Amino acid sequence: MPWNDWQFWVVSIAALLAVAAVVRPLLPGRSKSPSCPGCPADAAKPKRATLTIEGAPANAPDRREPR
Repeated sequence: MPWNDWQFWVVSIAALLAVAAVVRPLLPGRSKSPSCPGCPADAAKPKRATLTIEGAPANAPDRREPR
């Protein structure tokens, strides 16, 4: 091993940083919300979108004209 070569140390540190960047997303976080382990603790819950068909809510009675 070239312990006295500065290039060895630069490449070794770069390799360690790359391994840390790959492994970090796989480790569990310190989230306050157990329902969303991948979300940050201060993230707001997303608002649900309303499903519409031709501008009318999907669960509303059919308001289109009969054919």
